[in-house]
Amino acid sequence: DEADSVPAVILEVRAGAGGDEASIFAMDLFKMYEKYALLNGWRTEVVAVNLSEHKGYKEATLSITGGDVYLRLKYESGVHRVQRVP
Repeated sequence: DEADSVPAVILEVRAGAGGDEASIFAMDLFKMYEKYALLNGWRTEVVAVNLSEHKGYKEATLSITGGDVYLRLKYESGVHRVQRVP
């Protein structure tokens, strides 16, 4: 597929319903993708971060550039859910 050779992607992470827990999870997810990119030797640039009131991200955007970046991240889409277990 020709699209697999695209050398850059924009990654957006947004906290959903769930208040502080959702924003903390969004921050953790964003940092995970950022570290994954760095481990693969890709360049990253934080484009925007909108902080929540309590140490989390309401939304964050990351630019990732490098070889096979789209090929390796093209299926990373959708909704993720965290549920607290008492």
